[in-house]
Amino acid sequence: MPSKAVNTILNRTPLTARTNRDVIRDRLPNAYLPELIEANGEAEVRKILSSHFISPIAQEILMRDPFTPEDFEAFVSERQRTIQGAIESLLIKERLDLPVELRELDARVELVELKLRQLVDQELKGDGDALPQNVQLKVDERLQRAIRKNAALDPSDFETLKARLEYFDLRELQDTFVGKKLWPKFEPCFNNKTVLSGKFDQLAELRNSLRHSRAVTEIAQKEGEAAILWFDQVLAKQGIP
Repeated sequence: MPSKAVNTILNRTPLTARTNRDVIRDRLPNAYLPELIEANGEAEVRKILSSHFISPIAQEILMRDPFTPEDFEAFVSERQRTIQGAIESLLIKERLDLPVELRELDARVELVELKLRQLVDQELKGDGDALPQNVQLKVDERLQRAIRKNAALDPSDFETLKARLEYFDLRELQDTFVGKKLWPKFEPCFNNKTVLSGKFDQLAELRNSLRHSRAVTEIAQKEGEAAILWFDQVLAKQGIP
């Protein structure tokens, strides 16, 4: 691929000299990423890559073998989308006018959502066809809207459940867990459907207040914080810290 394309800012990330010298060297990602995963575990490597604005979709692109110039362009487009989303989150979703403690609370809500998505992928073993039909339809509609807005998005990049989960909202995660089709699979994780639905309600109330410029009442904040703690404890038992 042209050196000019390789030098784009979207192909850069902070690295230690040791990592650059001993791990990456002059190799493609599909050569060194499997080694990192074997040495450190897939979850840890994905966590690190995500902190560098390399989404699960981008990670899967980097693992392609062979890794072609077209794959590089797909990676750059996906990373651009991720970085733009992070900027939007900082400027709009996190609402810089919020007090620091509420911005931190919003980040904790988002982390719970990410962990819940991970649980879905883990328990369904990547089988997107196992999702409830109503959830599949909603996610498909959201994906199609995103693809129409951004011509750089490739529909083939969203074939895996892990990639599609990025377009789940909180209520679709709830429908996945408590729906008749999959509750028997998730019941060992959450034990009580009524309690789980109540925790989702508390989390959603807090999230919506933070994201839609509504006043966060003391009750909504306390109940939301309690729901976050509950989800953190439940998910930790499922191996998702």
